[in-house]
Order: sequence, then C-alpha cells, then structure tokens
Amino acid sequence: MKLQASEEDTENLPIVFHKWFVTNNQGERVIFARLLDNCVWNVPPNKSWTDYQTNKEITLETLTNLVLYFHQVTDFDLYIGKAKFNNKDVIWTPIHQWKYRNNRTVHFNETPTEGTNSKLSKSSSESNPDEETC
Repeated sequence: MKLQASEEDTENLPIVFHKWFVTNNQGERVIFARLLDNCVWNVPPNKSWTDYQTNKEITLETLTNLVLYFHQVTDFDLYIGKAKFNNKDVIWTPIHQWKYRNNRTVHFNETPTEGTNSKLSKSSSESNPDEETC
C-alpha cells in the first residue's frame, strides 16, 4: 500500500532518483525509488540507500557522479539540487541540466568530469556567466 509522502520523506530523496513511492513495512516507512535501471530503498530518516537486488549500499560518490559537471560546482546539495558555479546560484533540473536562478542554462567550459555518467561533448558556445544571471 502506497502512503502519502511526508516532508521528511521528500527531504530524504536525492535529486537523481525518479519514480519513487513510500510504503509501510512492519510499521516502518520505506521509500522505494528508481536509480537508473535499479530499484533502491531507504528507511527514513536514514540518508543511506540500498540496491534492492544486491543489498549493497549506494555510495554518495555513485549518486554525485550521476550529476553532470558535479566537480565544477561548489556547495552542492544532493537533496535540493542547489549549488554555485562561478559564485552564482545554480540548480539541477529534472531534465538533467544546470540552470541559473533566471532559468538560463549554465554553460561549462569543459566536458563533464571523468567518471560522470555523461555522453555530452564540449559546449561549442563560450558564455560569460555574468551575462546569464540577474
């Protein structure tokens, strides 16, 4: 039986998860979510997640490596998706892009850092971050 998500449940979801739901298992709230092609689960407020098939913990490194350009931003919050790039506020969007607060796309000067789950190539457009933010 699916339960209505609480604020605590949603605060415990890394931004790289999709298609998630909350259920009850022997009196405990359990969150199930999709991570790429895998099912993962968690018992809040525990921040660690477990792969359903292998029963192995999903590492923070695994989660952050799914975020393109993760190593080029600072102050990254995996649960909200906010960070800073060139001292400007940016946010990770559900369509897997970084955006400035004024909704303009962030253009990084390099390809994604090695180890990321990306097939993107270097952006052909050079941009000035000051021109893209309010």
